[in-house]
Amino acid sequence: MPSIVRTASVWLLAVLLALSLAAFFAALSAAQLTTVETGERILRRAVAVSTDLDAAMPGIQEKLREDADATQDATVQVPDFPIPVQLTREEAQTLTMPELRDRILDESAAILREKGMSPWGESDPEADRDLQRASAAGALNEGLGQMHDTTHSVLLVLTVLLGIITLGLAIALFIAVPWDARLLVLGAAGLLAALPMLAAAVAVRFAFRTAGPDTDPFVNALFDIGADGMWVPIRNYFTLTLVSLGVMVAGTFLLWWEAKYVQIEHRPVGST
Repeated sequence: MPSIVRTASVWLLAVLLALSLAAFFAALSAAQLTTVETGERILRRAVAVSTDLDAAMPGIQEKLREDADATQDATVQVPDFPIPVQLTREEAQTLTMPELRDRILDESAAILREKGMSPWGESDPEADRDLQRASAAGALNEGLGQMHDTTHSVLLVLTVLLGIITLGLAIALFIAVPWDARLLVLGAAGLLAALPMLAAAVAVRFAFRTAGPDTDPFVNALFDIGADGMWVPIRNYFTLTLVSLGVMVAGTFLLWWEAKYVQIEHRPVGST
């Protein structure tokens, strides 16, 4: 009976460790996606692709300079653009097209990071998008709306807490398992966590890449951005897979070494 209880406790710890590892890397991936640098880069791309900004730039620049010349206000709003981007009158009159494009994208990303996706149609009611939250595009749109500092801070705290829990479970499992099987069991728990999540991340990326074309360029842009964003969890779970395999190989070698040499060293004198 004690042996059965011990075996069951080891299996329970291994499963709990695998679940904790999977959750830890999921939180870590989300935290990485919501950093200022990564988050604003994703938002810049969403704005550039979904508004077809490159094609619209000549008209925007011409209208912007006309508006700047016609007013004495200190700031001018970028015309014919779905996000209320404000530029100084001097910027509106002097920025070259590449500089203006970068300025619009920088300001748009900063606005969306601060306020979420709600400002998207403030300056152009016709730009309002009807996305179902239960759809993949709606979920991605909600995800873009979480690219702000508050979400990132919450995810960092969650990542740290899950890291502490994972470390505690790993130590408990390390103590519960015989010394010569520790690496093998820890590696197996890592693989149990990594492989299903890696397969799921790859499947989601494939689904985004193969999603049917939509007439709304914003929806199409969401699928492209979602597919690219899945590289973060794919990379993390692939790394966990490689590390876990390495630990399992080391554990297997340890068991082989113990079986071949340690038992020979402890063989009774006179035995053959």
